[in-house]
Amino acid sequence: MAIYFVAWIIALPFLFFVKGLKPITRQRFGLDMPQGPFDLWMQAASVGEAKLALNLLSNLPRNRFPRIIISCNTTQGMDTLKNNINGRAELVFFPFDIPAVWEVVFTKIQPKRLLLLETEIWPALLFKCKQKSIPVIVGNGRMSLKSFCRYYPFSDFLSSLGPDEILTVSDRDRERFSWIFNKSQLGLMPNIKFDIIKNIDPIPYVKNHLSSYFKAGHPLIVLGSIRKEEEPQIQWLIRKISSSRTKTTIALFPRHMKRIDPWQKFLDHNKITWVRRSGISADSSLTGVILWDEFGELLHAYALAKSVFVGGSLAPCGGQNFLEPLSQGIIPCVGPFWDNFHWVGKKIISINLMCQVADKHELYSRLIKPPAASRIKILSDFKNYMAEKKGGTSMLITSLDKL
Repeated sequence: MAIYFVAWIIALPFLFFVKGLKPITRQRFGLDMPQGPFDLWMQAASVGEAKLALNLLSNLPRNRFPRIIISCNTTQGMDTLKNNINGRAELVFFPFDIPAVWEVVFTKIQPKRLLLLETEIWPALLFKCKQKSIPVIVGNGRMSLKSFCRYYPFSDFLSSLGPDEILTVSDRDRERFSWIFNKSQLGLMPNIKFDIIKNIDPIPYVKNHLSSYFKAGHPLIVLGSIRKEEEPQIQWLIRKISSSRTKTTIALFPRHMKRIDPWQKFLDHNKITWVRRSGISADSSLTGVILWDEFGELLHAYALAKSVFVGGSLAPCGGQNFLEPLSQGIIPCVGPFWDNFHWVGKKIISINLMCQVADKHELYSRLIKPPAASRIKILSDFKNYMAEKKGGTSMLITSLDKL
């Protein structure tokens, strides 16, 4: 632990230049924390985990969990929580993982139990929880191969700090956690994301604010959450569709907004007609590419699309959430790399609710000739599939109650 502490002290000056950590508030050093005790402390790293925390929050019984505190690492995650918290919990930025900082934090907030969502392994935090006999549970546990390779060399050290219970979303994740924390109680749970997606209703055309730009039946192809690593293949795809399907509109959603400018240069260089989402109006001519530069509209675009590709999957990036287009009654195309979503199960391919393509050429063929199934049939099959997977939220709450 002493070596770990020294490493943090050396790294501290550089952390002020990490964009994702800004703003570095006093809470990062354990200061300005709300006064405890709290019945539950949830740690949600960023936006994805924040959505899990919000789902849990809406289902936690107030009589058993009257006071809750949620911490987050990023400003994007914090914004997600602030916009939906409705006064149910206190919010703080997650402190730096330094033993002296945790002593200050625990003295102030006095949590009765700690929930770490997905892949949150902080040695100093776990050490302090052991020291103060605060029960810890990892919920919705996931561990990518990259994370496993990062933690495994330190498994001898980490095993003694392991959480009391780890509930993972797949056998593969449970096995990886077991190699790191061989003294913890391990179990399986349905992914909470099934419960969240189950509650998302299809957006009717008349209630979709994007319908003012697209007439019903408009040939719209949505390329969602495109990652930098797969851009060369997507660039080929856009050139191909633009030249062969001149009346088709391509909605291009980069996964990260910093890629907007490089995409703009590509479109200009290739003389492809395009417009930023922020620049369109009801009387805009929507052929070519719409470069989406606004947040929070991907689901609305899926609801209007004729065909969809979900990115992060043509290159080994792990994939992005392909359940969202299904919730809008459209079968998504994904590439061969969707390891981050293996918990969904390969059955989703065999029952024709997802189309896995091998490369850009197959993707082009699938996008211009989407399946003929009706949205009503797709939604019915999808809801039946989801019904088999629900229950993660209630299972995790039961485990928290027992701690």
